[in-house]
Amino acid sequence: MSQRQKISDGSSGIQINGNVNCGISYSDVRDIVLDLFKQNFPKLLEEAKEQALQNLKEYEKHLDESLKRRLEDVDFNKFKDPNTQYILNNSISYAARKGKKIDLDLLSETLVTSLLKSNTDILNIISEQAVEIIPKLTLESINMLTFLFSFFNIRMVVSESISETEEFYKKIIETHSIPANNKVLIGYMESLGILSNLHIGRNDVYNKIKLDYPGIYKNSSKSDIQEDIQKNAPNLFKVIKMIEDNRFDKVELTPLGMLISLINMRNYLPSIDYNEWIN
Repeated sequence: MSQRQKISDGSSGIQINGNVNCGISYSDVRDIVLDLFKQNFPKLLEEAKEQALQNLKEYEKHLDESLKRRLEDVDFNKFKDPNTQYILNNSISYAARKGKKIDLDLLSETLVTSLLKSNTDILNIISEQAVEIIPKLTLESINMLTFLFSFFNIRMVVSESISETEEFYKKIIETHSIPANNKVLIGYMESLGILSNLHIGRNDVYNKIKLDYPGIYKNSSKSDIQEDIQKNAPNLFKVIKMIEDNRFDKVELTPLGMLISLINMRNYLPSIDYNEWIN
Protein backbone atom coordinates (compact mmCIF):
# COMPACT_ATOMS: atom_id res chain seq x y z
CA MET A 1 0.00 0.00 0.00
CA SER A 2 1.14 3.60 0.44
CA GLN A 3 2.14 6.01 3.18
CA ARG A 4 3.17 9.65 3.28
CA GLN A 5 6.78 10.66 3.69
CA LYS A 6 8.30 14.12 4.17
CA ILE A 7 10.92 15.17 1.63
CA SER A 8 13.76 17.55 2.41
CA ASP A 9 12.11 20.55 0.74
CA GLY A 10 9.03 20.24 2.98
CA SER A 11 6.70 18.77 0.39
CA SER A 12 5.06 15.37 0.63
CA GLY A 13 5.85 12.19 -1.21
CA ILE A 14 4.45 8.68 -1.27
CA GLN A 15 6.46 5.71 -0.12
CA ILE A 16 5.26 2.50 -1.74
CA ASN A 17 5.34 -0.65 0.39
CA GLY A 18 4.81 -3.50 -2.06
CA ASN A 19 4.79 -7.25 -1.81
CA VAL A 20 7.85 -9.40 -2.36
CA ASN A 21 7.12 -10.34 -5.97
CA CYS A 22 5.95 -7.28 -7.85
CA GLY A 23 6.35 -4.29 -5.52
CA ILE A 24 2.92 -2.85 -6.22
CA SER A 25 -0.28 -4.34 -7.57
CA TYR A 26 -3.20 -3.02 -9.60
CA SER A 27 -5.37 -2.86 -6.46
CA ASP A 28 -2.92 -0.44 -4.78
CA VAL A 29 -3.24 2.22 -7.48
CA ARG A 30 -6.61 3.56 -6.27
CA ASP A 31 -5.20 4.10 -2.77
CA ILE A 32 -2.29 6.04 -4.22
CA VAL A 33 -4.62 8.20 -6.34
CA LEU A 34 -6.79 9.08 -3.33
CA ASP A 35 -3.77 9.77 -1.12
CA LEU A 36 -2.27 12.10 -3.70
CA PHE A 37 -5.59 13.90 -4.05
CA LYS A 38 -5.74 14.55 -0.30
CA GLN A 39 -2.25 16.03 -0.42
CA ASN A 40 -3.08 18.27 -3.36
CA PHE A 41 -6.35 19.64 -1.99
CA PRO A 42 -6.19 19.68 1.83
CA LYS A 43 -8.09 22.92 2.52
CA LEU A 44 -10.72 23.33 -0.17
CA LEU A 45 -14.06 24.86 0.72
CA GLU A 46 -16.73 22.16 1.01
CA GLU A 47 -18.46 23.01 -2.29
CA ALA A 48 -15.21 23.13 -4.23
CA LYS A 49 -14.00 19.95 -2.53
CA GLU A 50 -17.17 18.10 -3.54
CA GLN A 51 -16.70 19.15 -7.18
CA ALA A 52 -13.03 18.18 -7.09
CA LEU A 53 -13.94 14.77 -5.66
CA GLN A 54 -16.50 14.22 -8.42
CA ASN A 55 -13.87 15.16 -11.00
CA LEU A 56 -11.41 12.76 -9.36
CA LYS A 57 -13.95 9.90 -9.42
CA GLU A 58 -14.52 10.49 -13.13
CA TYR A 59 -10.79 10.42 -13.81
CA GLU A 60 -10.36 7.36 -11.61
CA LYS A 61 -13.02 5.56 -13.66
CA HIS A 62 -11.16 6.28 -16.91
CA LEU A 63 -7.83 5.34 -15.35
CA ASP A 64 -9.31 2.11 -14.04
CA GLU A 65 -10.61 1.19 -17.51
CA SER A 66 -7.29 2.05 -19.15
CA LEU A 67 -5.30 -0.01 -16.67
CA LYS A 68 -7.60 -3.01 -17.02
CA ARG A 69 -7.25 -2.96 -20.82
CA ARG A 70 -3.44 -3.01 -20.57
CA LEU A 71 -3.07 -4.97 -17.33
CA GLU A 72 -0.54 -7.45 -18.71
CA ASP A 73 1.49 -4.71 -20.41
CA VAL A 74 1.84 -2.29 -17.47
CA ASP A 75 4.96 -2.26 -15.30
CA PHE A 76 3.37 -1.60 -11.88
CA ASN A 77 6.80 -1.27 -10.31
CA LYS A 78 7.02 2.12 -12.03
CA PHE A 79 4.63 3.42 -9.38
CA LYS A 80 7.55 3.16 -6.93
CA ASP A 81 9.53 5.60 -9.09
CA PRO A 82 9.40 9.23 -7.83
CA ASN A 83 9.16 10.41 -11.43
CA THR A 84 6.04 8.29 -12.04
CA GLN A 85 4.52 9.58 -8.81
CA TYR A 86 5.21 13.13 -9.94
CA ILE A 87 3.49 12.52 -13.31
CA LEU A 88 0.54 10.79 -11.64
CA ASN A 89 0.29 13.56 -9.07
CA ASN A 90 0.13 16.23 -11.78
CA SER A 91 -2.51 14.33 -13.75
CA ILE A 92 -4.63 13.99 -10.60
CA SER A 93 -4.24 17.69 -9.88
CA TYR A 94 -5.34 18.68 -13.39
CA ALA A 95 -8.23 16.20 -13.41
CA ALA A 96 -9.54 17.30 -10.00
CA ARG A 97 -9.32 20.99 -10.91
CA LYS A 98 -10.70 20.89 -14.45
CA GLY A 99 -12.77 17.70 -14.67
CA LYS A 100 -14.46 17.11 -18.02
CA LYS A 101 -12.91 20.24 -19.48
CA ILE A 102 -10.00 17.85 -20.04
CA ASP A 103 -10.24 14.77 -22.25
CA LEU A 104 -9.96 12.45 -19.24
CA ASP A 105 -10.04 9.34 -21.40
CA LEU A 106 -7.07 10.54 -23.44
CA LEU A 107 -5.26 11.67 -20.30
CA SER A 108 -5.67 8.31 -18.53
CA GLU A 109 -4.71 6.35 -21.65
CA THR A 110 -1.59 8.46 -22.04
CA LEU A 111 -0.62 7.98 -18.40
CA VAL A 112 -0.98 4.22 -18.84
CA THR A 113 1.11 4.43 -22.02
CA SER A 114 3.93 5.95 -19.94
CA LEU A 115 3.83 2.83 -17.74
CA LEU A 116 4.15 0.16 -20.42
CA LYS A 117 6.88 -2.45 -20.03
CA SER A 118 7.82 -2.29 -23.71
CA ASN A 119 8.55 1.44 -23.79
CA THR A 120 11.86 2.70 -25.08
CA ASP A 121 13.53 5.52 -23.14
CA ILE A 122 12.40 8.10 -25.70
CA LEU A 123 8.79 6.87 -25.61
CA ASN A 124 8.84 7.10 -21.82
CA ILE A 125 10.01 10.71 -22.00
CA ILE A 126 7.53 11.77 -24.69
CA SER A 127 4.55 10.00 -23.08
CA GLU A 128 5.35 11.74 -19.80
CA GLN A 129 5.46 15.07 -21.64
CA ALA A 130 2.09 14.24 -23.21
CA VAL A 131 0.51 13.74 -19.77
CA GLU A 132 1.59 17.29 -18.94
CA ILE A 133 0.35 18.76 -22.23
CA ILE A 134 -3.06 17.08 -22.67
CA PRO A 135 -4.75 19.08 -19.86
CA LYS A 136 -3.79 22.24 -21.78
CA LEU A 137 -5.47 21.10 -25.01
CA THR A 138 -9.02 21.92 -26.06
CA LEU A 139 -11.19 19.39 -27.87
CA GLU A 140 -10.73 21.50 -31.02
CA SER A 141 -6.94 21.30 -30.79
CA ILE A 142 -7.00 17.52 -30.19
CA ASN A 143 -9.28 17.06 -33.20
CA MET A 144 -7.11 19.26 -35.39
CA LEU A 145 -3.95 17.45 -34.31
CA THR A 146 -5.49 14.07 -35.08
CA PHE A 147 -6.85 15.30 -38.41
CA LEU A 148 -3.39 16.49 -39.48
CA PHE A 149 -1.73 13.28 -38.30
CA SER A 150 -4.23 11.13 -40.23
CA PHE A 151 -3.13 12.72 -43.50
CA PHE A 152 0.54 13.60 -43.08
CA ASN A 153 1.71 10.62 -41.03
CA ILE A 154 -0.48 7.66 -42.01
CA ARG A 155 -0.26 5.69 -45.22
CA MET A 156 -3.12 3.30 -45.81
CA VAL A 157 -2.50 -0.17 -47.24
CA VAL A 158 -4.19 -0.29 -50.65
CA SER A 159 -3.97 -3.00 -53.29
CA GLU A 160 -5.63 -1.62 -56.42
CA SER A 161 -7.41 1.72 -55.94
CA ILE A 162 -7.28 4.86 -53.80
CA SER A 163 -10.98 4.23 -53.14
CA GLU A 164 -9.83 1.75 -50.48
CA THR A 165 -9.00 4.72 -48.24
CA GLU A 166 -12.60 6.00 -48.24
CA GLU A 167 -13.83 4.41 -45.02
CA PHE A 168 -10.86 5.67 -43.04
CA TYR A 169 -11.10 9.29 -44.22
CA LYS A 170 -14.88 9.29 -43.85
CA LYS A 171 -14.34 8.47 -40.17
CA ILE A 172 -11.69 11.18 -39.86
CA ILE A 173 -14.01 13.83 -41.30
CA GLU A 174 -16.92 12.74 -39.09
CA THR A 175 -14.86 12.50 -35.90
CA HIS A 176 -12.26 15.26 -36.11
CA SER A 177 -13.77 18.51 -37.33
CA ILE A 178 -11.65 21.59 -38.08
CA PRO A 179 -12.60 25.01 -36.63
CA ALA A 180 -13.07 27.81 -39.17
CA ASN A 181 -10.74 30.33 -37.50
CA ASN A 182 -7.67 28.33 -36.52
CA LYS A 183 -4.72 30.68 -36.91
CA VAL A 184 -4.55 31.46 -33.18
CA LEU A 185 -5.10 27.79 -32.33
CA ILE A 186 -2.22 26.73 -34.59
CA GLY A 187 0.02 29.29 -32.90
CA TYR A 188 -1.01 28.04 -29.46
CA MET A 189 -0.38 24.42 -30.42
CA GLU A 190 3.03 25.41 -31.77
CA SER A 191 3.83 27.08 -28.43
CA LEU A 192 3.06 23.77 -26.67
CA GLY A 193 5.55 21.94 -28.87
CA ILE A 194 3.07 19.57 -30.52
CA LEU A 195 3.48 20.93 -34.03
CA SER A 196 5.71 23.27 -35.99
CA ASN A 197 4.63 25.79 -38.61
CA LEU A 198 6.86 25.96 -41.67
CA HIS A 199 7.40 29.65 -42.27
CA ILE A 200 9.27 28.92 -45.50
CA GLY A 201 8.05 26.38 -48.03
CA ARG A 202 5.05 24.09 -48.11
CA ASN A 203 4.37 20.36 -48.22
CA ASP A 204 3.11 19.38 -51.68
CA VAL A 205 0.12 17.22 -50.74
CA TYR A 206 -0.22 15.55 -54.14
CA ASN A 207 3.47 14.72 -54.24
CA LYS A 208 3.00 13.12 -50.81
CA ILE A 209 0.12 11.04 -52.21
CA LYS A 210 2.32 9.97 -55.13
CA LEU A 211 5.11 8.88 -52.77
CA ASP A 212 2.72 7.14 -50.38
CA TYR A 213 0.97 5.12 -53.10
CA PRO A 214 3.57 4.35 -55.80
CA GLY A 215 1.70 1.22 -56.86
CA ILE A 216 -1.15 3.44 -58.06
CA TYR A 217 0.49 6.75 -58.96
CA LYS A 218 4.15 6.06 -59.77
CA ASN A 219 3.89 7.40 -63.33
CA SER A 220 0.98 9.81 -62.80
CA SER A 221 1.06 13.59 -63.07
CA LYS A 222 -0.31 15.84 -60.34
CA SER A 223 -3.44 16.57 -62.38
CA ASP A 224 -4.01 12.85 -63.01
CA ILE A 225 -3.74 12.11 -59.28
CA GLN A 226 -6.08 14.96 -58.42
CA GLU A 227 -8.67 13.80 -60.94
CA ASP A 228 -8.51 10.19 -59.79
CA ILE A 229 -8.88 11.10 -56.10
CA GLN A 230 -11.78 13.45 -56.80
CA LYS A 231 -13.55 10.68 -58.71
CA ASN A 232 -12.74 7.60 -56.63
CA ALA A 233 -11.93 8.90 -53.13
CA PRO A 234 -14.16 11.94 -52.44
CA ASN A 235 -13.51 11.83 -48.67
CA LEU A 236 -9.75 11.95 -49.19
CA PHE A 237 -10.32 14.78 -51.69
CA LYS A 238 -12.26 16.69 -48.99
CA VAL A 239 -9.39 16.20 -46.54
CA ILE A 240 -6.86 17.49 -49.09
CA LYS A 241 -9.04 20.53 -49.85
CA MET A 242 -9.33 21.35 -46.13
CA ILE A 243 -5.56 21.08 -45.78
CA GLU A 244 -4.91 23.38 -48.72
CA ASP A 245 -7.68 25.88 -47.86
CA ASN A 246 -6.39 26.22 -44.28
CA ARG A 247 -2.73 26.18 -45.34
CA PHE A 248 -2.13 23.12 -43.17
CA ASP A 249 0.38 22.09 -45.84
CA LYS A 250 2.80 24.33 -43.92
CA VAL A 251 2.38 22.33 -40.69
CA GLU A 252 4.34 19.36 -39.34
CA LEU A 253 3.67 17.39 -36.16
CA THR A 254 6.42 16.88 -33.59
CA PRO A 255 6.93 13.45 -31.96
CA LEU A 256 4.89 14.74 -29.01
CA GLY A 257 2.01 15.71 -31.29
CA MET A 258 2.27 12.39 -33.11
CA LEU A 259 2.00 10.37 -29.91
CA ILE A 260 -1.06 12.29 -28.69
CA SER A 261 -2.70 11.72 -32.08
CA LEU A 262 -1.82 8.01 -32.09
CA ILE A 263 -3.31 7.48 -28.65
CA ASN A 264 -6.40 9.46 -29.65
CA MET A 265 -6.83 7.20 -32.70
CA ARG A 266 -6.37 3.96 -30.76
CA ASN A 267 -10.01 2.89 -31.23
CA TYR A 268 -9.58 2.46 -34.98
CA LEU A 269 -5.86 1.70 -34.95
CA PRO A 270 -6.02 -0.88 -32.11
CA SER A 271 -2.93 -2.92 -32.98
CA ILE A 272 -0.54 0.02 -33.27
CA ASP A 273 2.86 -0.14 -31.58
CA TYR A 274 3.84 3.32 -30.35
CA ASN A 275 7.52 2.35 -30.33
CA GLU A 276 7.42 1.99 -34.13
CA TRP A 277 6.39 5.63 -34.46
CA ILE A 278 8.34 7.23 -31.62
CA ASN A 279 11.94 6.14 -32.06
